[in-house]
Amino acid sequence: MGEKVYAIKEGFNSNTNEKIENIIVGTWAECLKYVKGVKGAKYKSFEDKNEAEKFLNGAPIILDKIDNNYPKDILHIYVDGSYNSQTMEYSYGMVAVRDDVVLHIDSGKGNSDSTKNIRQIAGELEGAVKGCQYAQSMGEKKVVIFHDYIGICYHATGFWDRKEESSKQYYRKMQEIMKSGIEVIFVKVDSHTGDLFNELVDEKCKERLGIKSDKVVEKWLACNIINVASKAIKDEIRLIAPKGEANIIVKEPNTIKDSNIELKCNEKQNKTYSFSEIVHEYTINKGEIDSLLLNLSSDEKTNFIIYLLKTNDIK
Repeated sequence: MGEKVYAIKEGFNSNTNEKIENIIVGTWAECLKYVKGVKGAKYKSFEDKNEAEKFLNGAPIILDKIDNNYPKDILHIYVDGSYNSQTMEYSYGMVAVRDDVVLHIDSGKGNSDSTKNIRQIAGELEGAVKGCQYAQSMGEKKVVIFHDYIGICYHATGFWDRKEESSKQYYRKMQEIMKSGIEVIFVKVDSHTGDLFNELVDEKCKERLGIKSDKVVEKWLACNIINVASKAIKDEIRLIAPKGEANIIVKEPNTIKDSNIELKCNEKQNKTYSFSEIVHEYTINKGEIDSLLLNLSSDEKTNFIIYLLKTNDIK
């Protein structure tokens, strides 16, 4: 394995006041000079200079999670696949996350002559499609797909030739999804490196096929918590990590955290309000609640409006 290099597709040299394009540098420090604080900078690290050159010469952009340069404020989907050589079945999995809260989990399995030769790859491709379809159903305009198989991006964009029927179908479905108006951002995450959500989707895939896992999620939950959006999702995780049940926390959808609001009383900072408390507090301290409401996300505003309609019996 060669030394790591950094390919910079777009950056900026503040010393010369010039735009930087399509260069390869040998150190992170040098890369940082051209990308730190630069809006829209595009760069990626590689172990192989040839791969870095492919990236600069038109290969689809795949970010690397370790570089930490992917969007944080949109929906994240983790996908994976698995394969049982005894039953010749493959499985897919997808885990949807926003702000470190697990919103949705889906997994399934299949068996066909077309997919048995590519083993778990069939499941990884199906997981990516399911993830993008979920994002569409939620009205998302952008989504980040985290994957450990590079073909998730290269087959979706047509950069790789498609020989198997499953990859041809995947290309058609992903092209249809991406042309519908949703932007898909591909991020590579190394498998079996302890990344919680990647391990979670991996273990859900194995569960579908009756394959034993290393119980990474359960071990992680021994001393950490994971937030989920519903009891149903908690039950999904409990199936693969029963000993960690106490640390799977259901985060109620009708609460909001005003951590970015400056409150007069220090003891109230980072307070979590239920929607009913917001209505009550509004009659006491209108100015403070006005400030809080102005800082709600679009999803929180939608949920609050639905709450108000329901509590007033408006159908």
